[in-house]
Amino acid sequence: MSIVSPKIGASLSMSLLAAVAAFSPLTAKHVSAQETMIVAAPFGPKSSVPDPRARQNGWLSNRAGVSETLIGLGYDMSMQPRLAVSYENLSPTEWKLTLRDGVKFHDGTPVTAQSVKDSFAKLDIEGHTAHNPRLSKLLGIAEIQTPDAKTLIFKTKEPNSAFLWSLTEPSAAVMKDGTDALPLIGTGPFVFVKAEAEKSYEVKGFANYWGGAPKLDKLKIDAISDPSVAALALQAGDVDLVTNYPEPDFAKLKTDGQGQLFSGATTRLFFFQPNMTKGPLADPILREAVSLGLDRDTIVAAALVGVGGTPANTLFPANMASWANADLSLPYDPAKAQELLDAAGIKDSDGNGIRELNGEDIVLKLRSYEGRAALRPTLEISQVLLQQIGLGAEIAMGEFGANNDALKAGEIDLHLQAWGTAPQGDPDYFPSTLVATGASYNVSGYSNPELDALLEQGRSLFTTEERQPIYAKIQEIINRDLPVIPVFHKTQVSVGNGKVEGYQIHPAETYFATPELAIAK
Repeated sequence: MSIVSPKIGASLSMSLLAAVAAFSPLTAKHVSAQETMIVAAPFGPKSSVPDPRARQNGWLSNRAGVSETLIGLGYDMSMQPRLAVSYENLSPTEWKLTLRDGVKFHDGTPVTAQSVKDSFAKLDIEGHTAHNPRLSKLLGIAEIQTPDAKTLIFKTKEPNSAFLWSLTEPSAAVMKDGTDALPLIGTGPFVFVKAEAEKSYEVKGFANYWGGAPKLDKLKIDAISDPSVAALALQAGDVDLVTNYPEPDFAKLKTDGQGQLFSGATTRLFFFQPNMTKGPLADPILREAVSLGLDRDTIVAAALVGVGGTPANTLFPANMASWANADLSLPYDPAKAQELLDAAGIKDSDGNGIRELNGEDIVLKLRSYEGRAALRPTLEISQVLLQQIGLGAEIAMGEFGANNDALKAGEIDLHLQAWGTAPQGDPDYFPSTLVATGASYNVSGYSNPELDALLEQGRSLFTTEERQPIYAKIQEIINRDLPVIPVFHKTQVSVGNGKVEGYQIHPAETYFATPELAIAK
């Protein structure tokens, strides 16, 4: 592991030491009612009635146990039956799914093939609360047939080997149109009660759930974007569980043998998305220099205190062994970075410590957002590391959507983000969403016909053995062109008040409120 330089240590000492010093051993003063749980999470709902099929609403709804998908992901990231008990590929463009018996919507009506078809149809209706062109494009459905009440035949516009995996995405929820009494009508173990935009999401148990009545009567998810504030809420007894605990505090708890600790590797990647059409990083040499200048070991050791992740060598983490290209690496080599810059004539000609491009000092504008504790310190460390290879860096925290807009407009150079690379368990999602030409979150402006063709080919093949070399090559191209610059893979750390039962961190981070979740007496 790399040693933190004096400059980096100085820049981090105040924030990290303050976080650790603020921690005191947990002594929960609040005693929850036996069947009620309050959870602190980094993000909240986007509206008072967030339809799970639209935008990213499904992630929260799925975690809260309100909505369900036809197919689920196990804790080993394997595809598993959910609302559908069986699924098979009839042809390159046809998929047959058989529904589970005895499933009811929250209003008591049965789930049928026709109701599932009606739910998916809403994805393409502009103005409907479920409108989701991104998911619709991923699924590529041409037609849904319902030969009987329990059978669905999905026909896709073209071969799509990721189709079943896409059905596991939380946005592919099966929903019924809401009413005044039940604004969101799903099928999960919990019934939607109310939501307050950016603040809270409340649910209650559904006694007629097909998987058995949940142990909790009520669950409330409070959005607390600052993990340190969430940790204080746990200490004060205001919440029972903090899902994304500050890594420095978690490390101290672990060292001291205190607290109810949960830890699990996820598919979440922290990465920089560069502006590739305007500004300095349109130059591939500068992007390569930035990557070579990032000491990922130091970032993991300092920003995550050694408990929250592993350095990234490609898009996918080790727990996606079938897809991660083990032959790739993203080395820390500041000497090589400086050699590349010197050879390209990108030098510090006036001796002020900052290299120039076209006669102007290179001062990269780096942005990130609140909600995940490791983003800010990662930004701070990266600033120092870039300065050490002669690249100026100006950092600030903003809002996720505004940062993306600024990147697309050429107003900033790098956006530090944290995404689950495989919330569907399939390798196609992340590159097709962020780096494919014209993709919904390709705000960097990257376009590579070779990569686009490989993505199309990957979706047309139907066995893992056939697809592996395709996605290995895709990762190779991404590491070469750097339309995203991977930094580290995240381990989620959570802390409970000592009474939390039935909680397990899912690698895709899309599951939480199961029927087994409970608060001990």
